[in-house]
Formats: sequence, C-alpha cells, structure tokens
Amino acid sequence: IGSSGSGMFVTRHYGHTSEKFALNGELRFYDIKADDETIVYDYYTGQYKTVGGKSLFMLPALIGANYYPFVGKIENNFLPFITAKGGVVTTLDGKEFGTFSERWKNPVIQFSPGGFLGVGIDFKMIGQSFVMVMVGLEFLPLNKEADGQTDYSGFLIHLSFNRRAK
Repeated sequence: IGSSGSGMFVTRHYGHTSEKFALNGELRFYDIKADDETIVYDYYTGQYKTVGGKSLFMLPALIGANYYPFVGKIENNFLPFITAKGGVVTTLDGKEFGTFSERWKNPVIQFSPGGFLGVGIDFKMIGQSFVMVMVGLEFLPLNKEADGQTDYSGFLIHLSFNRRAK
C-alpha cells in the first residue's frame, strides 16, 4: 500500500551465508489512484463505478539488498533490517475515458529510474517461512508528465509472506 495507490510484488530473496546480507529482486505491479478518485453508486444501472480515476499503471523492476545489523545479537525470531533497492520503472498511461479496451488500446509507455529506501523486520516462522514487514520511501520519478504529475514517489508499507527455498 503506497501514497499513490496499491499493488502487488513478486520477490526473489537470496540470503548470504553470513546472514548479515540478503540480495533481492522485485517486480512490482501498481495501479495508481487519483487524489479525488471515489466509488459511487449508479442508481440507473444498480452498479458501483469509479469516478475521477486515472488509467495509469506502473511496473517497477528493482534489485537491492537487505542489511541485518543485529544478527546474533537478538535471541528471538525476528531480524530487523535496512534495505535499499534501485532499478527501472515502466509506466503505462492509458486514456481516461471510454471502455477498457479503448482506454488501453495505445497507452503512452515510458521508462525511468526508481528506487526504495526503508527499514523492516523479518519474522521467522516454522518450516523455513517468514513474514516481512517493511516501511520506507519509494522513488518513482517520471521522465515526462503522466496524468498531470512527473513524480509518484511517496511512503510505502510492504507486507509479505515468504517461504525460503531449500
């Protein structure tokens, strides 16, 4: 969940043998919301619909590392970490009106640099699984304007359920 909308992540996490570092790669899928976007009930059709929305979709592909400064110092099932990631953000900007196919027929596509800086905690669980909670600032600047803005950076809360590969 972020300042400009919500999304989903696909992550690959590689722990280092020292357990102080972990390399990771992420592909994120974001549906960007407008500041004035809301859901209304249409009495004519009896359906709910979104008004004031944007047809904007972002795909950040990031690589980075987690640093675990307290490995061996905390005797529990949680590991605090600091993380930094960088990569490329693909932005697809569709038209704001029309049917779904009309809005996404010829979207404007752009590529720009992006990144994330944050802190988090890995909560280890039974069976090589863990829950990761992370908060931080996500950097999503654009090379050119999309839906009235050139920067969709903001605060991000990331919650994931993970299973370590054997």
